[in-house]
Amino acid sequence: MTLKFEKMESNKGKELINLLHKFYLNRVENYYNFKGEQLTRFAWANNKKVRIYGIEVYIDVVGGHKGFVSFATTSDTRNEVLLANGYLETNNPSFSRYVNEKDRINWLVSKQLISKKLSKNILPASLKVTFGVFDGVDAVQSEAWMNQWVDKEYDSTLSVESMPKPIASFPLSNQKYFVDRYYFNDMLETINNEQFTDEFNQCLCAYNNQKWFLCASGLGSCLEHLLLIILQNYAENGFDTLKGLGYDPTAASLINNLRKEPINIDTRQERYIRLVFKARNAVSHYNSGYTSKELCDLMLTGISSIFNDYYRNSVEKYKEEK
Repeated sequence: MTLKFEKMESNKGKELINLLHKFYLNRVENYYNFKGEQLTRFAWANNKKVRIYGIEVYIDVVGGHKGFVSFATTSDTRNEVLLANGYLETNNPSFSRYVNEKDRINWLVSKQLISKKLSKNILPASLKVTFGVFDGVDAVQSEAWMNQWVDKEYDSTLSVESMPKPIASFPLSNQKYFVDRYYFNDMLETINNEQFTDEFNQCLCAYNNQKWFLCASGLGSCLEHLLLIILQNYAENGFDTLKGLGYDPTAASLINNLRKEPINIDTRQERYIRLVFKARNAVSHYNSGYTSKELCDLMLTGISSIFNDYYRNSVEKYKEEK
């Protein structure tokens, strides 16, 4: 029978999630001194959200037999703490012989106490057996857990930076870099184009799996699509922004039409857009290292900037006139 997870009561849950997040960010920002795009290494930095899980289990140690198999998954909505009691189910030699956290998770899955879907979404760096964190909000235990989590996320990306070869899969989630969906969700909801949303989400899927060439290729198509949507918005308001594009417009023709009224991009703006396109062509088929990741980050930032600088004007400028 699958264990039932329940949300931790509001006050205690809020206190715990805030404490854990504070320790996590302190490790990232003050110990590693990371900021900006470097924060993609970390699942809980910037505005990214997580779900914290605690499964009460039997631990066969002297001085006490209660602990928690603790882990986290990413969340698109909110930070929250979910608890389940599996003490009785794990009070046996079969579970107790395992000391490795991954083995304990595999045991819970094999007994159908947690689902395979949940286990596959676990952030590997977050997995740990904790004591006291969920009972009395133990600050020492909480900080130790968060420090270990951040350290593991940092270590897991070092091989990506230094070794230009495919990354070995991890038994749980193999995600090593984390896009801040907070910003992109607003973009996708505002554009409200089903095809564009599907294209962009596929790019994020490639990003999360370190498939940099696929990600960059897809983002190039997304950028072309976004520019076309912007030109179409202006055309719907009576401007001659679609003339000469043809059936299958190229990046060059899209940029050329951005020079027209009422957009009138200047040379500096044109160079920036071309730079974002050039990043697509610079990503190697064979190198899965950090350089390719940085180029994908540049393209993601570029799409976000073009959305803010050009798309919003293409719809908001004419709201009052309609």
